[in-house]
Amino acid sequence: MGTARDIALIFLSLEALVIALIPLALLSALAYGVYRLQKLAKQYLKLGQVYAQKAHEYVEQASRKVVTPLIGVHTKTRMTMTMVEKIVSRRSL
Repeated sequence: MGTARDIALIFLSLEALVIALIPLALLSALAYGVYRLQKLAKQYLKLGQVYAQKAHEYVEQASRKVVTPLIGVHTKTRMTMTMVEKIVSRRSL
């Protein structure tokens, strides 16, 4: 009877060991996957930065093309208003 008990205890211990090894194996696989993805991520992130920089440059160019005439009109208007104010203020003195 004692031998059967010992064999059953060994099988229960092996079952507990297998159950404990499954999360360890999954965690190891996850760590290995992250390690492998880091190399790929660096490559694609650099490429993404290049495309983001290009998009930023295009947006800057487009906004400058839109705003430059407006700034010119505003500047001319302010210059004209300032000259008119100076002429009017001289006449009132």
